[in-house]
Amino acid sequence: MSTITVRAPDSVTALELVQRRLGDDALILSNLWVDGQVEITASDEMPAPVTRPSRPGSVDVLIGDPPAAPAPCPPGTTAPARLPGFLDPHASRPFARILEAEKTASRPAVPVADRAPVPAQPDPAILRDRLLCAPRIVLCGPVGAGKSQVALQLALMRLARTPQTQVDFFFCGTGSHGDGAFLAQKSHLLGMDTHFIPPADLPAPETGQVQIVVISGRAADGPAAADAALAVPGARAALVLPAGLRRGRLRASRQLWGDAGTVAILSDPDSPGAGQDERDDLAAAGILPLWVSAADRLIDGLRVIESGHEAVRAPITGAGGTAPVTPLLFRRHATAETRP
Repeated sequence: MSTITVRAPDSVTALELVQRRLGDDALILSNLWVDGQVEITASDEMPAPVTRPSRPGSVDVLIGDPPAAPAPCPPGTTAPARLPGFLDPHASRPFARILEAEKTASRPAVPVADRAPVPAQPDPAILRDRLLCAPRIVLCGPVGAGKSQVALQLALMRLARTPQTQVDFFFCGTGSHGDGAFLAQKSHLLGMDTHFIPPADLPAPETGQVQIVVISGRAADGPAAADAALAVPGARAALVLPAGLRRGRLRASRQLWGDAGTVAILSDPDSPGAGQDERDDLAAAGILPLWVSAADRLIDGLRVIESGHEAVRAPITGAGGTAPVTPLLFRRHATAETRP
């Protein structure tokens, strides 16, 4: 008599393995679930009757009527081992019938373990468009990071998209106009106005107007000022950071500015720290870079960093919803350009 034991992920596969080894007349001796697999023991002959010693069993708790006692065997004989009905050796080709029934039987779906959903990554293109189209753009960050330069670049990019928009700058610094002198001078040359107003006194944006608010990071109440400026519906914020900051500084800035520091615009792209390593540090700090600000130009001065360390000029969409302009690679000129 040949006896084999097979294991398979499901009963159909296990029965097919038994069929290959023992044929269609194989008899199943046991069918177990072991370590997440089906284990079947089969034989090609009927096993001999098993003599089992009879021993009384004790029951501690019994619910319902006690089971009827089995009929006693005649003296001098032992009860043969009872096999399930589907293993009746006298049935016509029992194994083939069982295998066919297993193949056609419908099985309930195995529940999959619950997994925590992976949070969707924000699309930088959508965030750039939302920031550029916001009625109030709040720029915050440390002193000397280049917020005034970025404010002018955003204003020109917004005018390229909607030329009829009125742009007004609001410098919310430490009370001194010296920090906003550069922004006031450049905006005056471009035909725009710069106002020095505390964040709590900012007027609501009017229709057809965009307010670009610069929050100086010199005072300790800079984050509170940013929160006050963001109280207007639809307002968006961006953190302006110099390129090349270490991961610890990036995390400290993200923690300091809170929700206003989720996205950033990098300045001074020629810093040795700019590149893939810095993008990894920004991601570790929970900051998503939107643009890189060019220090030598205002028009098309915001560039999108793509893979391969290539800076691509952000596409500009027309006021009528026309197709964006094909992005162009930004190449720095050999000679320094004159500031506009």
